[in-house]
Amino acid sequence: MNQPKRLAIYLFSYDGIATWCCGVGSITKQFIHSMPVVAEYLQEHGFETVFYAGTPFYHPECSWYSPEILHETEEICRSLSGDVLYHLNGTEGDDMYVDIEQWKATSVGAANIVINYFQKHELNIVFTTDPPYCGVSSFLFRQLSHFKGNKPIVVWIPHSTALIHEKNTNETRYNWEKQAVFDANTHKECFVAYCNNFIKNHLINEYQASLESLVPLINGLPLVENKTRYNPQEIIKKYGLPSDCDLVFAGGRAAKYKGFEYLVKAFAESQKDHTAELVLMVTSLATSQTEGTYSEIIKLFEELQVRGKVINNYISLEELKAIFRSPKVKAVAIPSLAEPFGMIPLDVRDACDENGPVLVCSQVDGLKESTVHGEDGFLVDVENTSQFAQTLTRAVNMSFEERKKFLMKGKETLQRKYNYPKNIADCILKIVDRGKTIDERIGNLPS
Repeated sequence: MNQPKRLAIYLFSYDGIATWCCGVGSITKQFIHSMPVVAEYLQEHGFETVFYAGTPFYHPECSWYSPEILHETEEICRSLSGDVLYHLNGTEGDDMYVDIEQWKATSVGAANIVINYFQKHELNIVFTTDPPYCGVSSFLFRQLSHFKGNKPIVVWIPHSTALIHEKNTNETRYNWEKQAVFDANTHKECFVAYCNNFIKNHLINEYQASLESLVPLINGLPLVENKTRYNPQEIIKKYGLPSDCDLVFAGGRAAKYKGFEYLVKAFAESQKDHTAELVLMVTSLATSQTEGTYSEIIKLFEELQVRGKVINNYISLEELKAIFRSPKVKAVAIPSLAEPFGMIPLDVRDACDENGPVLVCSQVDGLKESTVHGEDGFLVDVENTSQFAQTLTRAVNMSFEERKKFLMKGKETLQRKYNYPKNIADCILKIVDRGKTIDERIGNLPS
């Protein structure tokens, strides 16, 4: 019987390992919590998995630092014979997403960790997350240019790019991101993973990624049975949500591109046709795009005399899912102007059983892939206030049976398409098989 090959998997991310403040942190957490099941899948294919999570060092007094999340990460890493690995990121541990100079330090730190660890294992696959780690492959392969053994495989996972969220981005930022794509187009040990077809096409069209360099790694959820489930009424009380009326709920960072101003305007127009209230749970935590937007939302609420309230607070994912389960929440709105993927549709479907809220999503980017209009939610042009208002009214007034039908359809898609452990394992196996094919092809070339 063949001995299993020792496969080391590394995940580097600036959020989601010891912190949680944005969508990247959310999907990083889902990746980590998927790893025990990923290891089981890979064992069936002859691999013994070791898992490392790499993060910048952050000062524990930072507002986004979470000892609970760090403890969860440590436990999962150690259960797979790995650990949490720390590197510097060009700050004093007090900022996570600054500029390209800081990202260079982040990439060098991650590359040096891989240099120190990779010869302990037969095969190494290094997943790097978003712009702070675009330089890992370049720094790593420069140092290993004369190394004759099996080099680490580097996979960059962009959940967004500057061209999506910052339409007028400067050339320096664009070229930094393009370096990761260039490396994947150049080195057989380097790839770019796409989280959905929107990102895949964006990378091909805007960054000239080759098809050979791209691998699918579709975002998703672990879909485990032993979930933590908070009582919805307790969470509603904890955060001061209205408890005696139907609700339309939306949450996220108070960034301009999240489109909350369009939701407020549409709700104001719709509220004459239903009795629901609007609850916006927003945070301005750890982002440069939120300056002034929270106060602007409050002002708009007051000017339009919107029923409901704005809550400025951090909330954990499991508490958020408890809100989704409340029978009072009739609709969850995602009014983003740019949303490369968007995890909320998946979280709603995962959290709820029969009585779930109806999704009302902006018809942009990745949201068009995760929601099928009229089947498991609604897609809407959020800048068309009347259309948005009518859709909100329709969602709020849907019957229990209609709501259940939408949810069941969404849950079926969740199981089929967004099983994250399977998607991660399939990505890894595809990379390994592609590497074998390349080696065999090279080996068959005439000398």
